[in-house]
This record gives sequence, structure tokens and C-alpha cells, in this order.
Amino acid sequence: MISKLEKFPNEILLNIFSYLSWDDMLISLWSLNERFNSLVRSIFSMSKNGIIFNKPGLSYRTFSSILLPLICNSLSLSSSIKYIHFGGINSSSCDLINIFFFYNTNKQRISFPNLRSLYITECSLSQTLIQTLSMLIQHQLNHLTLILDGDGFNLSEDSQEHLFISNKSNQ
Repeated sequence: MISKLEKFPNEILLNIFSYLSWDDMLISLWSLNERFNSLVRSIFSMSKNGIIFNKPGLSYRTFSSILLPLICNSLSLSSSIKYIHFGGINSSSCDLINIFFFYNTNKQRISFPNLRSLYITECSLSQTLIQTLSMLIQHQLNHLTLILDGDGFNLSEDSQEHLFISNKSNQ
């Protein structure tokens, strides 16, 4: 049975969807049917606003139990995401970076093969973050913005050595 909403042309649906946040759109619309999935993928493919983790009200629990499995278990959805913004406003967002990029057990597969822009603010550097960013810079990113918090420069000796090596290899 076709609902009245499904009779709308794609252009009107895309306009309506543009008023939803990325997380509300995924929770509400993903997996309704293939047409809606295709529209959601097209929004992520075209949008510079992609996934933004410093959105007020987005809890770690919602992210880890609903959104992360939904995104990472759908190759077509994770492949359409080109922009991700992690903000340090939420204390757990820097911890989410490594989980998000390596959700699956095979740490060699990047979860977002078409990711081109990554914006990270108010974050402290750690060895795992440096390794993740090094790999992303080498293999796929066109744009990286990294804004560290005041304590972000207090790296361990291992992290400083790895950062120095990564910088030399990119020169």
C-alpha cells in the first residue's frame, strides 16, 4: 500500500528532508523503502553538512546504540558520507573518532571510503587519533581541520615521536 507521502516527487521530499537534522533523518527515514534510502544517500552525497557530532542533544547512547550500527552496517550509506565534524563540546566526541572510523573488527577497512572532509575541534591528541588521522590524510582526505584544546599539546613521548615521523613522511 502506497502512502500519500510516497506520491510526492523526489524534489519535494528532498526539500522536506532538508529541514531534518542528519540523525533525525536517519532514525526516521532510513530503511523505510529503497526510494527513501536513495534520497537520504543523495542528501549525504550532495551536502557539505554531512554528519555533525557537536549537535546539542545528540547523546552518546543514541549514537552508539542506534546511529553507529545503522551507518556502519550499511555500506551504501557510509559510502555516501563525504563530510564529518567532531566537536569537543561533547567530552566523548574525541573517543568516538576511533570507534567511528574503525567500527568493524577489521581495522584495515575504513568505514567511510568517500570521506573527503574532516573537521575536529577542541580535541586532545592521542596516539590512536594521530594514527587514524595519518591514515586518513595519506589515503583519502582532501581537507582536514584540526583545532586542539589547550591541553592538546601535552602529548606523550610516543605520540610526539609518531607525529614527527608522520610529518616527515608527508614532506
